[in-house]
Amino acid sequence: MGAENSKFTDGEGGPVAYIAQRTQVGRAKAITGNKAGTAKLDIKLPPKATLADASDYDIIKSSLVNLLLFSRLDRGTAQKIVTHMYMLPVQAGDILIQQGDSGDAATKLFVVRSGKFEVLERRKDVMFKVNTKERGDVFGEISLMYDCPRSATVAATTDASVWVLERDVFRHFVQASVEDEKGQIQLFLNSVPLLSSLRADEKMKLVDAFMEESYTAGSRVIAEGDVGDKFYIIKEGEAQVVQGDKEVNRLFRSDFFGEQALLQDEPRRATVRALTPLVCLTLDRRTFVAVLGPLQDIMAKEKSAEVVNQRMAKLKPQGSAAHRRPAAEVLIKYDGARRTIVCDGHMDEVVELRRGGQKMTEEHRDGEKKLVLVEGELLGEGAFSRVCRVAEESTGRVFALKRMAKSAALQCPEHVFCEQHITRNIAHPFCLRQYASFKDKCHLYMLFDLMPGGDLMDVLVAEAKVIKYPVADKNSLRKGCLAPKMKMWQGMEEPMSKFYVASIVLALEYLHENGIAFRDLKPENVLIDGQGYAKLGDFGFAKQVEAGGRTYTFCGTPGYVAPENVMGRGYNHSVDWWTLGVLMYVLLTARQPFTSPKTQDPMEVMRRIVDDRWPIKYPPYMSDEARDLISKLLERKPVKRIGMLQGRARDIKAHPWFVGFDWDALAARRMDPPRKPKDTDSSKRKMELAEAHRAEPREPTSVSPQEMAEWDRVFKDF
Repeated sequence: MGAENSKFTDGEGGPVAYIAQRTQVGRAKAITGNKAGTAKLDIKLPPKATLADASDYDIIKSSLVNLLLFSRLDRGTAQKIVTHMYMLPVQAGDILIQQGDSGDAATKLFVVRSGKFEVLERRKDVMFKVNTKERGDVFGEISLMYDCPRSATVAATTDASVWVLERDVFRHFVQASVEDEKGQIQLFLNSVPLLSSLRADEKMKLVDAFMEESYTAGSRVIAEGDVGDKFYIIKEGEAQVVQGDKEVNRLFRSDFFGEQALLQDEPRRATVRALTPLVCLTLDRRTFVAVLGPLQDIMAKEKSAEVVNQRMAKLKPQGSAAHRRPAAEVLIKYDGARRTIVCDGHMDEVVELRRGGQKMTEEHRDGEKKLVLVEGELLGEGAFSRVCRVAEESTGRVFALKRMAKSAALQCPEHVFCEQHITRNIAHPFCLRQYASFKDKCHLYMLFDLMPGGDLMDVLVAEAKVIKYPVADKNSLRKGCLAPKMKMWQGMEEPMSKFYVASIVLALEYLHENGIAFRDLKPENVLIDGQGYAKLGDFGFAKQVEAGGRTYTFCGTPGYVAPENVMGRGYNHSVDWWTLGVLMYVLLTARQPFTSPKTQDPMEVMRRIVDDRWPIKYPPYMSDEARDLISKLLERKPVKRIGMLQGRARDIKAHPWFVGFDWDALAARRMDPPRKPKDTDSSKRKMELAEAHRAEPREPTSVSPQEMAEWDRVFKDF
């Protein structure tokens, strides 16, 4: 952290990690997950390891069982993962991990089999020994989640060996396990006549709502005559059904009972006892109604093949139609217009942008096959791209031009095509719009709305302040004194943050209705236009997720990712509502909810995220309504999270925090923004960007014909 930021302190006396990390590196290079890390079931697995003896197998299992990612794996999946680890010998003096390594070198977890290793960290150009690793010790867990440069160097001090677990192997078996488990529950539901009126996507929502409960042999599950509201499906074991003193039935795996409880309260007609250790999947009526609504209403609803969600045409990342559009030429002038890049564009986009809103004759249309863009200041930079202001030469219209090197985009072409197709087809006042896309020899380009007001992080930094707030302690209460005032950070005032949160709610509602998960909501990805309105930007992680479907890619920023994303067990649009809860907390407090007590370890942050026993601390100045909404958004079980219940986004709009809020006025952009952009909001960041990246657009120093051919093949349809 730079010295200029050392003055920022929180209520505990430590540095305010969040808003103090406002440097270009902190913004642009923040950990944003592995955009290339899509879980696949068709990966080529390495050969099974030949374990020396049974003790090897036991050591690996005992070493992994306490890791976050293994803590909730079933035994069978864990065994499959262990048997696909392989042994790697390491000679004394060899470096197993190099600090700063990324890419393929950062996709492996290691368990020490024999020998000793030392862990070294470079601090101010000096290597410090910070730890040692011996048999059974593990390092590299975070590499199973996403690409993150190695934080330390690990070197062998003796001849040694390690077991290696590849990220793709881990993801393969976790995804296969989840799909199998969810598929089994769906099959169970298909056999329940009472639920036959549910659509397939509704059954999939219920799949995530089931809880697992275990009973010992001889214990009673339900009792005849008792009134209950819970439905049961047997996952493992055998049960006995008794009426009076007479056994009337035996129940086994996939059998169900108590389904009438989903309709209404009525006495149980029989007693069910566990004959063996019994595992049941259970669903209570309250949860059922919260997720889907009353079952009676669903059963009465007219079913029709035409009854589907209103949604736009499917957006698939193949880019199949791009190459069929008539070609046009795009010229990008930079370096004071002294140099020009020639790009391949598309005729329809070029004509529309050249027209500038004016009518053109066919003769004029045929002659205008070139679009000339003059590049201006650098606006921002991400891990894979940079964004500059550009002006169309003939009309003077200004845009934001996003440029990605093909060499970097090759790591995640599916995300590039997703962003291209999604932003081309969405149309919402609070979502960034794409006007054109084109490419040159070494780069890909997309032309977007210009958002001159910077981003929501700029607004937060400008608005955040240290306040003195009375905080009662035991001594002051006992003495009857006034509570002493403590210094603490406060973010935006609640009315201002309400405007931005509401804008994001409308944008996410639109995206979700069209089957799109945004997946990377944070202040830096909420852009501010010239009037002060907010728009979701940077759709690089956005993805089409079908109704009832799920995706497995870990993506997002560690402090913001949802528990279901962390654990790699599949997720859908639910992650966006979780990240909205984190963002709302950040806007109000100028700090993240899972980083206090302060930690720099992303794995520790993610452990807190998934641990439902870890409490979120709210500052005393935050309103009860704001706390309640945040707590409902940060519900760790996705199916119970506000935004995912039957009312969807309507539940959020109706929350007490938004009482009196004019949603219609905001949607029509008739509501005045609470804050107009200022030149000073992002001037420091832009200056830092300009100083750090003075290099002008240029081709890589050396590109082999094979690399160029691969780029052309992959991005042929861009």
